[in-house]
Amino acid sequence: MEHETSGTELIDGLIEGVHVGDNLVFQGDAAAPLDLLTERFVAAARPRAPVVVVNLAEAWRGEPEKGVTVVDWSPARTGRPSTLPDGIDPDATLEEALAVLEAVDERVGSGAAFVFDRLTVVEEVWGADAALELFLTACPRLYRRRSLALWPVEAAAHRPTFLRRLGEITQVVVEITGEGEGLSLTVREAAGRAPDVVGRTVDAVVRDGDLVAVDGPRSTRERLGTVIRDQRLSLGLAQAEVARRVGITPSALSQVERGVRGPSGDTLMRLWEVLGVPFGPSAQQEAGYTIARRSGRERRALQDGLVAECIAADAEAGEVWRVEVAPGASGDRAPFALKRTEVATVLRGVLDVTIDGRSETLHEGDALVASDAVVSGWANPGSEPAELLWTFPVR
Repeated sequence: MEHETSGTELIDGLIEGVHVGDNLVFQGDAAAPLDLLTERFVAAARPRAPVVVVNLAEAWRGEPEKGVTVVDWSPARTGRPSTLPDGIDPDATLEEALAVLEAVDERVGSGAAFVFDRLTVVEEVWGADAALELFLTACPRLYRRRSLALWPVEAAAHRPTFLRRLGEITQVVVEITGEGEGLSLTVREAAGRAPDVVGRTVDAVVRDGDLVAVDGPRSTRERLGTVIRDQRLSLGLAQAEVARRVGITPSALSQVERGVRGPSGDTLMRLWEVLGVPFGPSAQQEAGYTIARRSGRERRALQDGLVAECIAADAEAGEVWRVEVAPGASGDRAPFALKRTEVATVLRGVLDVTIDGRSETLHEGDALVASDAVVSGWANPGSEPAELLWTFPVR
């Protein structure tokens, strides 16, 4: 698909564009126009790619539109046989339903657009764990197949732990809440985008069958500036006085409060001290663990065809990198310049490595442990990207 889109320009801009392989989770409350967003997604995709609709809540009526394949799971809920070729039996298990979905995916090929019925209905039909199993199965597969997918989710119908798990797996989560006729859209997950996309918010209304912004998007930096300004005003402090105590100019503080620029780490700590905002070790650190959220990561091009992101770094546990190798790409030097033990585990695809003058082929699930030997070359002989975890001690 060219110029990937969610079908709603406002959302495309909010998340800084839709990427190939994105699973878009629109997580809404009762006021969220999930049906409208689904319709717009299908309408935008139909002229450019095969569309697959996974239907469950109600029996499908009529013939699907041209270019649309309906995976009809509704018999499992209604008890009535499907009239569509890609339907399941009324007594079908989730595993059998997933098998039909996989067969359709293979038939339509990569680069398709998928729309899934509400996950609440999946839970209703096949049990509490079924919705997560469906997502764990379909989301990574469609990402690898470079297909788009839309998942409308009713937030109130799911446990917070379930929603958090979705955010850890998928590429994009947009939370949509409403009050009266107004809506608020907030980006909760945006893998592969700049870190400041997460937390970006925009107020909107539905107008003429579309979402229209009431005000421009508010970046995380702008929201932070608002918090600082509101806290300063609540204490009755003038801008000049706070700037003097922090050690910056009033002009610099004004720019921070307006979201024109972000404060440095040192400046932010001094601001919290001056404004009386608690700042210290997180509860995770006190509990003896930390969580490295993927929303703050940046992808780094190590070499041509070799892209990596640091998943975690710890003085004792070492560094963990997720490495993606483009199809057909190769290099004549190591991905990381190391004189330490390194472990490369293939999560997906195939990778050829040259180590100590020998050529070794690593398949999915294989792991290379190099202590004294040095990796001096690599190549992806496959037609699909290869994905690895590369770990080594911190310097």
